[in-house]
Amino acid sequence: MTEVDLELLLKLNKPIPRYTSYPTAPEWGELSDKIYEEKLKKLDEKPISLYFHIPFCKTMCLYCACSVVLNRKPENEERYVEYLLREIDLVREKIGKRIKVSQVHFGGGTPTKLTAKQFDRIFAKITQAFEIEEMAEVAIEIDPRTVCEDEAQKLAHLRALGFNRVSFGVQDINKDVQEAVKRRQSYEVTRDTFFHAKTLGFSSINIDLIYGLPFQTLQTFQETISKIVDLSPDRVALFSYAKVPWLKPHQKAIKDETLPTTEEKFRIYLFARGALKEAGYQAIGMDHFAKKNDELAVAFHKKTLQRNFQGYTVFDVEDLVSFGITSIGYVQGSYFQNIKELEDYYKLLDENKLPANRGKILSSEDHIRRFVIQRLMCRFELEKEEFCQKFMRNFDQHFEQELHALKPLIADGLVEDSEKRLQVTSQGELFIRNIASHFDLYLKKGENSKFSQSV
Repeated sequence: MTEVDLELLLKLNKPIPRYTSYPTAPEWGELSDKIYEEKLKKLDEKPISLYFHIPFCKTMCLYCACSVVLNRKPENEERYVEYLLREIDLVREKIGKRIKVSQVHFGGGTPTKLTAKQFDRIFAKITQAFEIEEMAEVAIEIDPRTVCEDEAQKLAHLRALGFNRVSFGVQDINKDVQEAVKRRQSYEVTRDTFFHAKTLGFSSINIDLIYGLPFQTLQTFQETISKIVDLSPDRVALFSYAKVPWLKPHQKAIKDETLPTTEEKFRIYLFARGALKEAGYQAIGMDHFAKKNDELAVAFHKKTLQRNFQGYTVFDVEDLVSFGITSIGYVQGSYFQNIKELEDYYKLLDENKLPANRGKILSSEDHIRRFVIQRLMCRFELEKEEFCQKFMRNFDQHFEQELHALKPLIADGLVEDSEKRLQVTSQGELFIRNIASHFDLYLKKGENSKFSQSV
């Protein structure tokens, strides 16, 4: 297990973005739907990605930082699906042509709260509005508890529709931890659902885990990792618990005294990372692991890996069009986010208006820094000549102040700065968010408490 000096660990443990976008969401502001409309019209023949946000959950997991609507009334979900279909029609109308799609992703919430018939209607609308490429990745996030009671009939239906990649939320198999976060999910449910997916022929199966949860210890998480490794999923996402009660008030129910200390939490992470690598997984970025023959690991070694709101991806697709409340897209160099409240979403669509109401039009400097942060997060390195050719400027000169600010991390052995490249060391990979943050123009000293801790 890699050892990290406690003093260094505490020094680096501060609020920092996860950089699924740059500029990060707190820097966005109000944007007119007319701007979004104009951007959609500019989409060309290049394939795009689609994201669909299904916000509904039956119960609230206390650790959750996602956009969720608690609901047990099927009619509410039916109404949402009807308006989601309207949004697809409206977006297709604004684009003005049927364009190709190389990625489709359903997230939540709990997408599998929807019925098989509702999925049929959504997919019929998607294929009518867009051309799904033959080799497209069609992925969905799944709570195993929602697909295990019907002997995998819904899972089989999703596979028949064309879904080829699934991500199962597990987080931790320890019962005390599950009880503390109000997510009761037996290992048997996880195991049986996983093997159903294997039998059905999903090409890639991911399991999500979270470290830093209440009552979690190194010993308990060792058992979780051991059982997950035994299942042998294609990918594992190992997320740090993001404690943001100022954004998600329900997290206040998790008391600080039940959480592992910073040192213990980091030891849990180091153990899990080491155990996964020993089991044959390639560490991808800061929180993903893939079997070495998985296309994600192959893309990492080929230096073609990309990163967006759904995590790491092998597809070099710039434009992401999103649907549903709170969903975030990236179209023609700008971020757009849909409105957050259901009734507002319905009202705007009734008025035949696009429901996007905030976002960020990137400046030339934003694009430069977005490129640098993406390279560091995806490759653990940045080639200075590549930067020069792309932006027609010298990297060392452009980032003179940032490189000076990086000197303490260079002295700590986390990053190396040479004439040709900026190279993150193996220990620096553990703190990639800290390294990337030095190139964040918006991250002012003392103004970053809006983000979760880096450790």
